[in-house]
Amino acid sequence: MNITPAILPHSFEEVTEKLTRLEGLVTRVQIDICDGVFGREKTWLPLGTEVLPTEFSYEFDIMMNHWAVYVPYCISIGATCIVAHVDMFSDEDVTNLVSMVSSRNIALGIAVSNDKSVDFHADMVRKIQSLYPNVFIQIMGINKIGEQGQFFNEETPERVKEMKKRFGEMKVQVDGGIKLDSAKALAGVGTDTIVVGSYIFGHEDVGESFRELNLAVNG
Repeated sequence: MNITPAILPHSFEEVTEKLTRLEGLVTRVQIDICDGVFGREKTWLPLGTEVLPTEFSYEFDIMMNHWAVYVPYCISIGATCIVAHVDMFSDEDVTNLVSMVSSRNIALGIAVSNDKSVDFHADMVRKIQSLYPNVFIQIMGINKIGEQGQFFNEETPERVKEMKKRFGEMKVQVDGGIKLDSAKALAGVGTDTIVVGSYIFGHEDVGESFRELNLAVNG
């Protein structure tokens, strides 16, 4: 199982400081950006001119009502992956999002809130996959989008199993609520990647918390 650290930053300085703490541990990082409305916590928002360290690849999880403004900015500063929360997407929104990412073959993660059914999530994945093949599934392990440190939603492993059943080899990652016990449960149902924020950065020694988590799921 892959482990992707998540940064929920309040400034660009926080992004770079946390990246420094991850040097030598991982090569892929998720950066969460939230508007304080759809994503509960208001974060730093990119302008499209920032310079990120080149030793990481960057996945941006965009939890915003005005996502179309910020997807191009994230791409400009080096996003190799975009996670979109498609709860309220129209067909036009889907088409616009695909056009933004497809020219650079940027991977597209499809996420919905936990109040949406598995059927709804699956339908959105199929709709977007029919237009663009470079997609994967993100399942939320928490109920409040854009807040770290929440309790794990115990229904999440069953959601993973159901999406794996429907989509076979498509990558499924889970974001939120990850601690040792939830990570082990997710590993047991075939989750490909866990996205982890507060468990890693909530410890003084980031390397120690990462290695402890990695040992729990990968042995």
